[in-house]
Amino acid sequence: MNAFSDGAAGRPVLDVERMRGQLGDDDELVADIIRLYLDDAPIRLHAIAAAIDARDVARLRAEAHTVKGSAGALSAQRVVDAARALEMVAESGDLGLAGPRFAALVSEAERLAAFLREFQTEKS
Repeated sequence: MNAFSDGAAGRPVLDVERMRGQLGDDDELVADIIRLYLDDAPIRLHAIAAAIDARDVARLRAEAHTVKGSAGALSAQRVVDAARALEMVAESGDLGLAGPRFAALVSEAERLAAFLREFQTEKS
């Protein structure tokens, strides 16, 4: 399987071939990166929610940027795009769109996590 897709937005949730290429086709490294993402993503999403509540644009930008980087290492472009959109909201300083952008990020991150768990199960 080269990509996990759920049909939404016409793009894969996870491009496995690209991910493996970026990580040197190293099964152990792939497993480690997936594990790190699954452990860290909920923490980052919680931090983003707290930053939005506190109207802390610097923290919001930093956390969204971190999520974007983590998802990029996995070739999870939909999460990258959602995190980038939230990062841009923080850069603008206008948090009016932070709620909807955060909801989109959470949705994509949850979708990715489900596919990563499925991918891990298939590899076991």
